[in-house]
Amino acid sequence: MNKVAFIDMEGVLVSEIWKFLAKRLDISELSITTREVEDYQKLMLYRIAVLEKHQITLPKIQSIIGPLNPIEGAKEFLHALKMKGFEIKIVSDCFHELLEGFLQQIEVPMDIVYCHRLQVDSAGYINKVLYSRQHGKHEIIGKYPLSLGNSMAIGDAFNDFSMLEAVSHGYLFSPSKEVLEKALPTFNIVNSYQEVVDSIGIKFFDNNAFCQGHGKS
Repeated sequence: MNKVAFIDMEGVLVSEIWKFLAKRLDISELSITTREVEDYQKLMLYRIAVLEKHQITLPKIQSIIGPLNPIEGAKEFLHALKMKGFEIKIVSDCFHELLEGFLQQIEVPMDIVYCHRLQVDSAGYINKVLYSRQHGKHEIIGKYPLSLGNSMAIGDAFNDFSMLEAVSHGYLFSPSKEVLEKALPTFNIVNSYQEVVDSIGIKFFDNNAFCQGHGKS
């Protein structure tokens, strides 16, 4: 394994799912993400409590996010990295139960995805998060015998920092003001897929969707 690209999902390949939910359900408490809160486990406990208060089940969440599409150009971006010889690994603090539809659209198999799972009760309410790691996304990078000089990572939020630090080419993708203020000077700040592509010298065919970047919601 020579070159690996470790890529976050929400905010990089798909718009923030919880912000989309907050808007569709008109529940402002759900709009808070890891772009504003550093402690992910506390954030999830808060989200679970909000969902219970408003009687929102997992099946209802899945039905609401069904129409949400990946960010424009995401599939082409991954293809460009593969053509350059990068093996793709998705490292997300989202959940298998929420990502399956998006992964199919960008043609990413589940066996290269590292994320968490949700536990639900008999009525379909989320009552627990089953975490796949305890200390941070850098744990996934540690599983691979790779040369740091050939590895890259792309994320957009506080919970991506340890992953970006663990490689030699860490890209902070269109970060919020709060995230940018605490970013390390070694992070590469980018605002589109094209900027990432340009920085590693990928020659890519003319593709308007790809060149337009990601367009957050």
